[in-house]
Amino acid sequence: MSKQIDWSQPLSDEERAWAEQFPGLHAGMLEANAAQFPAKAEPSLEGEDEPVPPYSQWKVSELQDEAQRRNAEEGKNLPVTGTKAVLIKALEDDDTASEQ
Repeated sequence: MSKQIDWSQPLSDEERAWAEQFPGLHAGMLEANAAQFPAKAEPSLEGEDEPVPPYSQWKVSELQDEAQRRNAEEGKNLPVTGTKAVLIKALEDDDTASEQ
């Protein structure tokens, strides 16, 4: 059984699986193709595993944006103006209330 593979293009999963059955014939070509067309990394869920810094490290504009987001998306009534301390307290209180 033979299969026509265009080694000058990235291989499909099916082509790669087929060629890997015959390492004596295709090992060099598989290696060269993989070097020429590296596999793309799986897309990660942005921000999913990244730790969120404490609010004290956020900029005032970021705190305001977060308060506005919660107000719009979650129906909250958080202040979006005021000092950094006021914004932090409002977000922390909201976090505590949401956890309970």
